[in-house]
Amino acid sequence: MSELIKRLKVERIQVSSAVLNYSNFDYWVNWDDIVDIVEDYDQLQLNPSQQIVLDYLKDKCNLYSFIAYKPFEAIIRLSMLDPEKNELRVTNTIDELTYLQQSQVLEIFSRWAQEQEEE
Repeated sequence: MSELIKRLKVERIQVSSAVLNYSNFDYWVNWDDIVDIVEDYDQLQLNPSQQIVLDYLKDKCNLYSFIAYKPFEAIIRLSMLDPEKNELRVTNTIDELTYLQQSQVLEIFSRWAQEQEEE
């Protein structure tokens, strides 16, 4: 989560408690809407090939699955010599991505992994 979003969430809590003592709603700001807008804007938009790779990485790190990998283990698993059928499809998809597209997937995956740790 970006620092801006964290700051907006803190501001929302502070303003919500202050508004309880303030009866003039002419200056009311819906902080939930602002946080939602910034979160939507802050996210990279992935193409379908990038989404396939991201979904694979998230699935491999799912704590509720039978075998849950750590983030680097999931990435390393993609480069194994004898991938499973589904992993081969993902590996072929990765080969089609540019360096920029691959780095965007890793960036979003990294954010997601950090959020899982925070929960």
